[in-house]
Amino acid sequence: MDQEIKAVYLKASPKSDIDQLCDSEFNTVIATFVSFANGQACVDGPMADWQPGDWIDRLHRSNKKVLFSIGGGAVKPETLEFLFIPESTEISQAGYDPFLSTILQILRGGPITVHSLSGAPYPTDYGQGFHGIDLDLENFVSYSGGAQSDFWASRLANLNLALRRDLPSGALLTHAPQTPYLLIGDWGIGEVSANPNGLYSKMMQLSGEAVSWLNVQIYNQSDFATQQAVENTLAVLLNDWPMAAGASTSARQVAVTVAMAPPPVECSSGYVSPAQLKEALSALNVAPGGLNGWSYSSNNAVAPSWDQVFTQILNAKQAPGRP
Repeated sequence: MDQEIKAVYLKASPKSDIDQLCDSEFNTVIATFVSFANGQACVDGPMADWQPGDWIDRLHRSNKKVLFSIGGGAVKPETLEFLFIPESTEISQAGYDPFLSTILQILRGGPITVHSLSGAPYPTDYGQGFHGIDLDLENFVSYSGGAQSDFWASRLANLNLALRRDLPSGALLTHAPQTPYLLIGDWGIGEVSANPNGLYSKMMQLSGEAVSWLNVQIYNQSDFATQQAVENTLAVLLNDWPMAAGASTSARQVAVTVAMAPPPVECSSGYVSPAQLKEALSALNVAPGGLNGWSYSSNNAVAPSWDQVFTQILNAKQAPGRP
């Protein structure tokens, strides 16, 4: 990465926030969510609700990187079964080819028919399009250990490698794993060395070179509500995890995703305050590649200078010898 990641998920932010966001210090905006039902792309969030309009082009003109996210917290990995040969980790071309075609159409800005989660299908375009995609697959409860964990790690690795091969040159490809799928113990507080084959660490061993960075989520789980839990998790994640897991990544590829304002409805537990985060990061040997917030609309109403808080925390944490 050539700069610190200062990213934010838009979720259902009102259009009136876009002007302020364009003037902010955020450099990456993950604009909306696309899910796949039986292989059919469905769009949620601003991309479904803000048409027509030039909001994506305005973000481009403000030199923001704009991504869209595939998945979301409520989306189970089974919705992507169509991408793989049944009971196999290998890609199914019959499922992957139309999926890739849809992704490329959206990246280019369309035109494409949107199947909104809240209304009838309609044709639209997204102006200058997007700089890449964020794979937000969180619901791996059934696949969080042993052979099942390795199974989905291999599937995701094969998907990463295929997308890196087929996406436009320079396109961003990120992931948004919850910390339980990176770390072992009670939601990540245990010893990482005891579980070198966690789902996402295994995925990164197999395909880390294809991944731009990880938006690692440490919010929305009550286990992370205490200062000690936040410090322990960050210490393992940034100091120990990449090396102990043998993963093809580094702290420069980790953006810590947090809720940084009084908790809104969608982040009602596991709230991490700016003060907590700054204190937790201060003791680490390395800094994350950036900070990634959820979500702009919910936090911005309470903390209009949220982006400045991000910048202050990152500037305060400059480890010696960082790349």
